[in-house]
Amino acid sequence: MTIWQALLIAVFGYFSSIYSPWIIGLLGGWYTMGRPLVSGLIIGLILGDVQQGIIIGAAIQAMYIGLVTPGGSMPADVNFAAWIGIPLAIISGADSTYAVSLSIPLSFLGVIAVYSTASFNSLFVHKMDRYIADGKLEKAINIPVVGQITNFVCRFIPIFLANYLGAQFVPTMVSLIPEWLGGILTLLGSMLPLVGFALLLQYVVKKKLDLIYYLIGFILVAVFNVPIIPVVLIGLLFAYMDMKYSQTDLSSMKKTNIEKSEDKHKLLSQKDVRKAYWNWMFWNLSVQNFERMEAPAIIRMLGKVKEKLYPGNKEAQKELLTRHEAFFNTEPYIGSIIPGIVLGMEEQSAIKKENSADLISGIKTALMGPFAGIGDSLYVGTLIPILLSIALGLSSDSGNVMGPIFYVISHLGIMLPLTWFLFKSGYSMGLDSAQLVLSGGIKDKITQALNVVGLVVVGAITSMYVNVKTGLSFTQGDMVIDLNSTLNGLFPNLITVLLGLGTYYLMAEKKMKIGWIFLIFIGLAVLGYFTKLLAV
Repeated sequence: MTIWQALLIAVFGYFSSIYSPWIIGLLGGWYTMGRPLVSGLIIGLILGDVQQGIIIGAAIQAMYIGLVTPGGSMPADVNFAAWIGIPLAIISGADSTYAVSLSIPLSFLGVIAVYSTASFNSLFVHKMDRYIADGKLEKAINIPVVGQITNFVCRFIPIFLANYLGAQFVPTMVSLIPEWLGGILTLLGSMLPLVGFALLLQYVVKKKLDLIYYLIGFILVAVFNVPIIPVVLIGLLFAYMDMKYSQTDLSSMKKTNIEKSEDKHKLLSQKDVRKAYWNWMFWNLSVQNFERMEAPAIIRMLGKVKEKLYPGNKEAQKELLTRHEAFFNTEPYIGSIIPGIVLGMEEQSAIKKENSADLISGIKTALMGPFAGIGDSLYVGTLIPILLSIALGLSSDSGNVMGPIFYVISHLGIMLPLTWFLFKSGYSMGLDSAQLVLSGGIKDKITQALNVVGLVVVGAITSMYVNVKTGLSFTQGDMVIDLNSTLNGLFPNLITVLLGLGTYYLMAEKKMKIGWIFLIFIGLAVLGYFTKLLAV
C-alpha cells in the first residue's frame, strides 16, 4: 500500500466516523459511507480491487447489521473494523472470514476512540460557555467546527498508521499462521454474522410468532432459491396483510387534524430556515460530549439566524444562545422535528417580544426522549437494517456494485426529504406537528410493517451469507454417507438456521451478553475444527 492510498483511506475513514460532520453529519457519513458494505466499495476503488472490497465489506456488514447505538452508547464501532480491517485483508490476500475475525478487536478499539473523543470534547463545551458569557458569539457558534480537532486525531491518525505500517507486515504475518489456526479463524468468521442477525432479531421481534416471518425469508432462499428483490416484494405483501387485518383501531389516525398557524408575520425567510436545517443536519454530533450531548449544535443552528431574530441586539442574541446551553440529546434525524419546533418558537418569541425561555426549554426537554425512541427504533433499528439487508442480497458473494449503490441512493433518497419535511413541519406547525407523530398509532403501525419486511429479508440474507456445514461422515462397507448432504436433503442449510435461532434465544431469552456469545462461537470453532463437527 502506498502512502497516498493510506492517506486517502484515512481521510474517508475520518469522514465516515460517527462524529464527523462533513458529509451531512451522520446521515451521509456514519450511516452511509461508514457502513462496511459502502466502505468496501470505496476501499476497493482506492486499492484497485472493487469486487474483493465489496465481498469483504459485505461480510463485516453482516456481522454488524443489527448495531444500534441508543442514547449515545457504543457497543461496537464499525469505523475501525471497516477502514482498517478491509484494506489489511485485501493487501494480505486473506478472505472475508479473516476480515470478520479481525473486525472484532478493531471494533473495540474504535469504541475507545469514541469515548475518548466524547470525554475530551467537554473542554470545548466549557470554552463555548465562556465565549457566550463574554459576548464572543461568533466564536461560540464555531465550537462544533473547532471541536473536530479531537475527532480528527482519534480517527485519521490511527487509520493512516494502521494501514500504512500494518500493510507492510500483515502479508508476512498471515503466511506464518499455522493451518489449524487458519481453519479455526475461517470457521469462526463464517459463523460470526449470525451474531449480527441475532442482535437485529432481538431488536425487531416483538412476539415469538414474528419469527415465522424470519423462517419464511430463510426458506424462500434456502429451499426455493428466490432472489432478493422478489423476497422484498413478498415481505411487503406480508406487511400489507398484517396492517390490513390488524385488530388495532386506526380511526384516531384519520381524526388527526393539523392546521398551520395563521400568523403571517415572519422574521425568517425560507432561505434562513434552510440554513438552520442544514446546520443542524451537518453539525448535530460534531462536538459530541457527555455533559451536553447535542446542545452545541442547537446553539450553532440558532446562532446562524440570530441576527434575523434580534437584529443589532447583541444582548438578546446572547440570551438566545445562553438558554440553549443545557443538555439536549435525541436521535438527530427523525428527531429533527425538535430543532424545527425550537426555531419556530424562538421566532414567535422574538416577534411577540415575550420571555418564552422556560416554555421552549421545557418543550425541548419533554420531546427529546420520545423522538429518540422513535428514531432509534424506526430509523436506526429498522429502516437501515432493511436497506442493508436488501443491499447485501444484491451483492451476495459476487461483489456486485449494485448492493452499495442501492443502499446509498435509497437511504439518502428516503432520509433527506423526510428530515427536511420533519424540520419544516416542526418550524411551521410547532407542537401540533409533534402531536401528529406521537399520537394516533402512526409510529407503531409503521414500525410493525417495517419489522415484518425486515424479518423476511433478514431471514433471506441469513441463508445467503451463512452456510454452516458439518464435516462428519459415516462409512458402511463401500458406502460413505455425508451427513451434511443428508441434512441438506431434509432441509437445506439446516445447521445455519438452528444455530441462528439458538443465538437469538441466548441473547433474547437468556439475556446473554455479546462477549459470552463470542466465547461460545470461539469454542464451537475450536471444537468443530478438531472433531470435524463443523467444516468450511
